[in-house]
Amino acid sequence: MLLLSACSSSNSGFVGHAYHNVTAKYNAYFIAREELNEVYAELEEAYEPNFNKTLLVFAPIDTNIVKADSAIIADVIKKASIAIQRHEVSKWVDDSYILVGKARLVSQAFEESIETFKYVNVNSEQKQTQYNALINLIRTFIEYKEYNNAQAVIDYLSRKKLDKQNRIQFYLHAANFAQRTNDPSNLIKYLNAATEIMPGSQEKVRMHFILGQLFQKAGFDSFAYKNFESVIQNNPTYDYYFHARLHMAQVTELSDGADIKKIRKYFEQLLKDGKNNEFKDKIYYEMAEFELKQNNLNVAIEYYKSSALVSVNNQRQKSFSYHKLGLLYFDELTEYELAKAYYDSASKIMPRDEEIYPKVAKRQQVLSVFIEQINTIDRNDSLLNLANMDSLALNDIFAKIQVQKFAKQESEAKRKRKEARNTVSTSNFGGFAATSFNTVTNTSGKFYFYDAATVAGGKREFSSLWGNRSLQDNWRFESTQINTNNEVAISPSDETFDDDPLVDNVVASAKELESTERAAFFTRIPFLEKEQQKLNAQTEIAFYKLGNIYNFDLIEKQKAVETYQELLERYPDTEYRAEMLYLLYVYFKDKNPEQSQKYANELVNNYPKTIFAKLVLNPNYQEESNLASSKVKALYETAYIAYYGDSLAVADSIIDYGLSNYPENDYEDNLHLLRTLIIGKTEDRNTYLYQLQQFVKAYPESELITFAKELLLAVENYKKKLQELDEIRYIPYFEQTHYFVVLYENNKALAGLLPTEIENFAETFYPNETLNAGNLIFNDEYAMILLSEFKDKKVAESFYMKFNSELSPIKDFSSLQFDSFIISKDNFQIFYQSKIADSYELFFKENYKLTP
Repeated sequence: MLLLSACSSSNSGFVGHAYHNVTAKYNAYFIAREELNEVYAELEEAYEPNFNKTLLVFAPIDTNIVKADSAIIADVIKKASIAIQRHEVSKWVDDSYILVGKARLVSQAFEESIETFKYVNVNSEQKQTQYNALINLIRTFIEYKEYNNAQAVIDYLSRKKLDKQNRIQFYLHAANFAQRTNDPSNLIKYLNAATEIMPGSQEKVRMHFILGQLFQKAGFDSFAYKNFESVIQNNPTYDYYFHARLHMAQVTELSDGADIKKIRKYFEQLLKDGKNNEFKDKIYYEMAEFELKQNNLNVAIEYYKSSALVSVNNQRQKSFSYHKLGLLYFDELTEYELAKAYYDSASKIMPRDEEIYPKVAKRQQVLSVFIEQINTIDRNDSLLNLANMDSLALNDIFAKIQVQKFAKQESEAKRKRKEARNTVSTSNFGGFAATSFNTVTNTSGKFYFYDAATVAGGKREFSSLWGNRSLQDNWRFESTQINTNNEVAISPSDETFDDDPLVDNVVASAKELESTERAAFFTRIPFLEKEQQKLNAQTEIAFYKLGNIYNFDLIEKQKAVETYQELLERYPDTEYRAEMLYLLYVYFKDKNPEQSQKYANELVNNYPKTIFAKLVLNPNYQEESNLASSKVKALYETAYIAYYGDSLAVADSIIDYGLSNYPENDYEDNLHLLRTLIIGKTEDRNTYLYQLQQFVKAYPESELITFAKELLLAVENYKKKLQELDEIRYIPYFEQTHYFVVLYENNKALAGLLPTEIENFAETFYPNETLNAGNLIFNDEYAMILLSEFKDKKVAESFYMKFNSELSPIKDFSSLQFDSFIISKDNFQIFYQSKIADSYELFFKENYKLTP
């Protein structure tokens, strides 16, 4: 009986306590804790550390893993709840509540998690348990992005006396908060405190590695070295061991050349170690970084290239190498084409979660436009220079181009011959170079020299590679000289292939090709003045864009100034002159006041109405203009409301006040267009049309220009339609049969209305009339339902009023956007032939009774 009574969940006796403590700990609580630990272990395993940036204190909560483990998390909460409900007097109740809170945290039920941890803090009788709950509450607040609350808990716990385990967890959670809020000082502070008391573990390895990264980034190499060394001393996994050794090489304090040689030798050993094959890209990258510190730019570039070359499965690392190469070729070597190529590669493969990715993508886009401008300037300048040369000089240039082309072809041919020889050397074909003419294929199956087609192909291949060679020993090593006419110098007495028709054909083809290329060369040269003007206009724009890219995108101020100055020198009448003068004025204002004033004087004297001149005279002009614009904006809004409410005189007076008191503002075009709209309502159509035309001419850059052009087109079309309507004459004769018509757009459903329904509706009121309804296409836009025929106008009017009243077969028909009308038989023929939907509207309103 004593044992049975001890099983009661509320038994607080000695035996009861012992029973509940044992069963709570080793049954429900134990299983729940192990299951939750497995979930957290999965999150840890899923975290792939990116050693190229500071590692995370805690592995992030992966929602995919949480979703997959949702049943396990639910079971954790269930079992922990069993320990709470069935063993409420045990000392593991508070710990079970903490398990529930952590399970809710990982499943991102943040509000429930917060309430759970707060409950333990308030109700637990154990101080350290309260503190444990608050430590976990820090993580919940961080994940919930309630950083102020997290900071408050950290401040509170920092004043409490925590046991060792709680202190470790507090330091780690506080470090996590510092990392998430970008506070490196406190991150170092809390991680240092944690590593001093943490037992050896992989978690401690990561904390030391993070400290090493932070100290290295801050420039404290000795502290960084110490922490990377601690990583190695704490039995790390190989990836941590490898990266710690790499970083140790980077932060080793070098005293002389011997130390530098020692580091280089160390890198070489890492490369040779078979265990590091998958890390070779990283090793080369760190070697490049090391050489860059020693100012060995060319060596560093080669190592970056090697890193990218050997990187196969690590796109992230390869993208870093490409990015570094792009930086060096742009900043150090100013080889912009290569810089663009490397930035293209980097932006293409760099993972989007990299912090530098937006900058890389931006630089890549800028470089694309940048290179386009440079190429435009270079190409156009070359063509314009050619246009100024005489024919003799142009022929010399063409000849040089041809020589360069053939030299390049010869180089490529040598490469192919070398490949062919390498292929032959591995063949067992009696030592005969059967593949030396590698583009010729013997498909007949005969011996080579028995096949005329194959031999002819071989001759062509030989001629294309070597030219017309004499039959002599060591012919490969005899030099040939190429003159400017692309002819091979051969002694007339030499025995050659000249008597071979095939060779003659090859020579003729070569001459024809040269003639074609010569014609293409001269065609590209802009001899006509019109062509030269076009190229100069392109070059002018390219200089303008190039200068602005230097100035605003690449922040290369000196290069920008040089580009602006060259633009002004080459194109003194450029439309961008006022803007260039202002930018040069600003640049030299502090560096060379005299030069700056020179640009200012020209700007004010020659371009006084531009905003740039006004900014020179009044540096606050833009600010004052913005203030004026804000006032005019308010006036415009008031005027528009008045216009919309048909208070046209009020609107016009407000517009007049705004234009008179604020002659220059950002809403000037808005005011003028609104006044034009008022004119459209108050004056004749021709005046309205004229004002619209004037607006389009005065404000071609306005954001309202598209709307204004649409209005202008609408007015012009309306005038055209009126002219067409004037040609349509309806007959005011009504003593004849009439039709009822419902006109609707082709693409609109007629609310389910069918001709038979109209017909049935009509027969309800006019059973003695013979009425038929059907569909009819009117034009490309409209179709109609035609009900015919009513015996006279009076009956038709009566039906029209019934159909448009509450009796209508369609509820609220009059509110739908369908036109209905009655029309005499003769006028229907005119209407149907006109194909103009609203041509009958005025006649109908004037001649028929429209209301009951």
